[in-house]
Amino acid sequence: MSETRKIQKIGNTLYISIPKLWTTDLNLKHGEKITLVPHQDGSISIYPKTEDTHQREITLNITSKSSTQSLKRGIIAAYLDGFDKIELKTETALTEEQHEYIRDTINCLFGLELIEVTGNRIVIVCLLKQTMPVNKAITRIHNVILSMFDDTISAIETQNVDQIKSLTRRTRDIKRLFLVTNRLLRSAILFPTPSQNDGITLIDCVDYLQILHATSEVTSNLNKLGETINSLIDSKLPSPILKNLIEASTTIKQMYDSSIQALLSKDIPLANKILDTSLDLEKMWNLCLKANKESKISSVTLADLRLIIDSLEQTKKHTHEIANISIDRAEAVNARTFPRDPTASIAKKKQKP
Repeated sequence: MSETRKIQKIGNTLYISIPKLWTTDLNLKHGEKITLVPHQDGSISIYPKTEDTHQREITLNITSKSSTQSLKRGIIAAYLDGFDKIELKTETALTEEQHEYIRDTINCLFGLELIEVTGNRIVIVCLLKQTMPVNKAITRIHNVILSMFDDTISAIETQNVDQIKSLTRRTRDIKRLFLVTNRLLRSAILFPTPSQNDGITLIDCVDYLQILHATSEVTSNLNKLGETINSLIDSKLPSPILKNLIEASTTIKQMYDSSIQALLSKDIPLANKILDTSLDLEKMWNLCLKANKESKISSVTLADLRLIIDSLEQTKKHTHEIANISIDRAEAVNARTFPRDPTASIAKKKQKP
């Protein structure tokens, strides 16, 4: 519940009183320190302690009707929400299948360790520090995706299936990076602390969560692209189709790369350039239809090419999403740094010739 307080003055110092209910709930006493964190929008957050030393704990109760999938989902949800200690309890002993699912889930998530196992109780802790190197995490994900693009394009160009054998492994690596970054962002929203998110606002967290979704979709489409190319390698594609496929893939890779650069540098002109880039994938599809009609490619090859074009189209769509978010982020920064006094803003405009 919000409260309105009047600014008071003692000597040359301005101050406001702190709500008694807040201090009572947190057991704050006279002389204890609190932390004030100013934000770019002019607001200030007040934290009861200078450091967040409280361990976030959650207990998941398991019944005989709980499926292994629901158990896995519960652990992942608790991990993403930023809990440091996850306790699993059951009325009866856990089955061997449930134990295996728990261990497999832990192995899929960065920083989780199993520290206690009894007949009806399992304790999992997360050893990750609650820091927020979001730009570094996004850059790391971005670099892996670029390498996937390079190998995919090279596989199309050289017709060498060995180029795409590692795509599935790298997709799993990226998924783990997505989950740990998602955890950091969600915990920043659910459990904000003064030292956790230097320069990261709540709207930044929302934007980055959208970026993670878009890049996840790009990764998924690249994986599908690789699988389809794998089945297409033995087909001898006509030169015009092969050339168009390589050019389209290269263009989309460049668009994706530029969209992330625009995001990190808050470059509106670069983001607009991506959105204005013309890429007609239907032209390539028409070439495929013509080749099929002239019996230069089979119907099976035509179906594979349709899947490839669809994957490229979806990748282009998510690249545009990233570019649009880049523009929103840059404009939000401009809005936060704009003069707060509207009369000052008008006066400044009137001074222009």
